Amino acid sequence: MGKNVMFFDFKLSLKHSYHALFKANHTNYALKPKRILVLFIFYFFFPILELFTWTGFFLDEIFFPNYKKQNLKSPIFVIGNYRSGTTFLHRLLAIDYKQFTSMSGWEIIIAASITQRKLLKFFGIIDRVMGNPILRTFDFLWGKYVQGEVNFHKLGVREPEEDESLFAHIWSGIIPWNLFPIMEKDRTPSFATFDKWFSEKEKSRVMTFYKLCLQRHVYYHGGKKIYLSKSPSFSGNVEAILKTFPDAKFVYLIRSPLEVIPSSINLWSFKWRLTCDPKEEYPFKENLLKMIKYWYTHPWEVLKGLPPSQVQFVHYDKFVRDPFNTVTSLYTEFGLKTSKIYLKRIEREIRLQNRNYRPKQNYPLHKMGLSKLWIWVTFQDVFRKYQIESARIHFSIKLNKRVNQPIIFTKTRTIRLGFLN
Repeated sequence: MGKNVMFFDFKLSLKHSYHALFKANHTNYALKPKRILVLFIFYFFFPILELFTWTGFFLDEIFFPNYKKQNLKSPIFVIGNYRSGTTFLHRLLAIDYKQFTSMSGWEIIIAASITQRKLLKFFGIIDRVMGNPILRTFDFLWGKYVQGEVNFHKLGVREPEEDESLFAHIWSGIIPWNLFPIMEKDRTPSFATFDKWFSEKEKSRVMTFYKLCLQRHVYYHGGKKIYLSKSPSFSGNVEAILKTFPDAKFVYLIRSPLEVIPSSINLWSFKWRLTCDPKEEYPFKENLLKMIKYWYTHPWEVLKGLPPSQVQFVHYDKFVRDPFNTVTSLYTEFGLKTSKIYLKRIEREIRLQNRNYRPKQNYPLHKMGLSKLWIWVTFQDVFRKYQIESARIHFSIKLNKRVNQPIIFTKTRTIRLGFLN
């Protein structure tokens, strides 16, 4: 496997393992029975998976070397904070099979190489001839033991998923953080602020690996389609993505921090309860808040100067009110053509989404140690930059001209605040 294996961050993986096994006492990832079981399963299956994956990468260099010549024309990246509508928008775009190609869950996790995909396709043909016993068994187990535990969105083994998970194959990105939530005090996790904290050498390592994976994917799927990505955490990578793909296009989803913050904290709490037994109901809240704010402010700083043909900022409320026109507007701005078949697919997908609609959940801000007022004050620059409707905030803001300070009027009290004018 030679030079390719050097993409893998052995040093970080050993650090995580050391902390997980020997420094876990009195932490949110302490070695309780569930945590021990999770680590046992991980340390048994992950090395096998990676041996399979890296053998596939090695064989790609022998049997499919031309993938490195594959051109990636204007890839599109759907980004934004978690719980901002990125999954729904991505899947609406991804059903344009004629123009786009995205990675499905199985391609990301168990078949990142061309060789693996060819082999699994061959075994899939044999399975179909036998009546799909393997596939049906897998779907049953997945639905019962994986999807059944997840309520934030449908995890698509055969549907487009977050390709940032590719970084697990080099021990970077989100998946290690899910399993090993080891925090540096008062700092966002480094992967979340990729452009800020990673050295140029590290950025090159990660983005070179990512580009090779995309080239493999597009090459495998015929070489002519536009690559379509969706990963909220790429909100922290936009500068590196632009450097790697200068003609990349971005769709940034904007949702009010009043909705994103409690939903995201609840999401991460759920993830960590799957892999750990946290002491707190909502662990690492301060780290998450810094991450969320960075994912609001950093994309704006990097992307605001790009032309509309390269970046579109889409408000969540507008998108959910009219997803059809939101999507067709993106096509117009990006200079893409729609087909009648694709437009019918969009309408069908929207109807399906409406049938499966679940009422918006109300998360207990007070249990998280937060309030709407605190979010409004702390994320004032986000509300202002993205022109998020103040009507969503349930209180109004006026400027006291005499002291030149904002005053917040709530139903019960008036509060004068000396923050930015």
